[in-house]
Amino acid sequence: MKIKDFIWNSNSVSWSNHEEMIELNLSTIQFATLDQQNEYVYIECGKDLSSKTQFYYFSFDGRRIFTYDKINGNISWLYNERLVEVECEDILTAKLEMKGAIILVISSGQHEKEKLIGFTLDGELLFEKEPPKGYHFLYFSTVSNKPSVVCAGERDQADKFGRNDWHFKIDTKTGDLLKSNLAY
Repeated sequence: MKIKDFIWNSNSVSWSNHEEMIELNLSTIQFATLDQQNEYVYIECGKDLSSKTQFYYFSFDGRRIFTYDKINGNISWLYNERLVEVECEDILTAKLEMKGAIILVISSGQHEKEKLIGFTLDGELLFEKEPPKGYHFLYFSTVSNKPSVVCAGERDQADKFGRNDWHFKIDTKTGDLLKSNLAY
């Protein structure tokens, strides 16, 4: 599917999909991009670049497919044509992982209270996991086509070159983390 005429500014995002013009009106848009491979539009909103608080994923036909709001602690997504909503405190980041049929959340708090949280697509809590000992959560990524979370290690976790950010593969059923490879 080829999207044309993708344009965004601080108040709207628009594009053409199969000759139909789609326009979304949101306030305080700080960034928007088009992901042709995964077929969605990603939008970040907030008062300024350093305080992005609302994150949106829209299908190419303009339907909202995933949203999270750091201020209100709301996460919502479409599943089986219905809107599923959960609440989470202190959201650092969240991700809809369709291949693993899971919603992943990093809840920040202080390092002792950091959690990796997994929800089924129906909205049921699957797991809550703390970061591996000596690490704290940074962001989600992918390793070998599997979801991963990048963790920053303390000094004693660094390799001989001083690198200490590592990918940990996520078992989407249990939340168990398997140390994989360096993150750059």
